[in-house]
Amino acid sequence: MDAKHWMEELNKNQILRNVQKLLETQTEKGIEKYGTTVNPGDYTFVVWLEHLQQEMIDAIVYCEVLKFKFVHLIALEKLNSDVNDE
Repeated sequence: MDAKHWMEELNKNQILRNVQKLLETQTEKGIEKYGTTVNPGDYTFVVWLEHLQQEMIDAIVYCEVLKFKFVHLIALEKLNSDVNDE
């Protein structure tokens, strides 16, 4: 598929637009912090894997926070619903 097709898909899909914006923002942050974009030669294969593991652990922590918040939000909504039913 050509670039025009991908741009049309991107423009139709809010999720893809959000991901694109995240990538642009993250790239800008990386350039500001490190003066460059990702360079595969910066680290060894194992060090890249270690960086990935660190990022994944952070993601797992974020998932746990969101699960915790969601459970408490549902409990709060149920509590409010019960109070309003009385």
